[in-house]
Amino acid sequence: MSPAQQVLDYRKEIDENQRQIREMVMESYRDITAGKGRDCNEFFDELEKRYTNERI
Repeated sequence: MSPAQQVLDYRKEIDENQRQIREMVMESYRDITAGKGRDCNEFFDELEKRYTNERI
């Protein structure tokens, strides 16, 4: 794989990760406004699991 392709693949991965994080944050906001409430520790544990031992 060429270096240029690696950069493009890495950029796509970063963009997808950011999209997923934004969706998780918005899901939490929607839960709060609906009165469901979401334990912030649960939310951040989920984020931490997702990115622990990931390539940086």
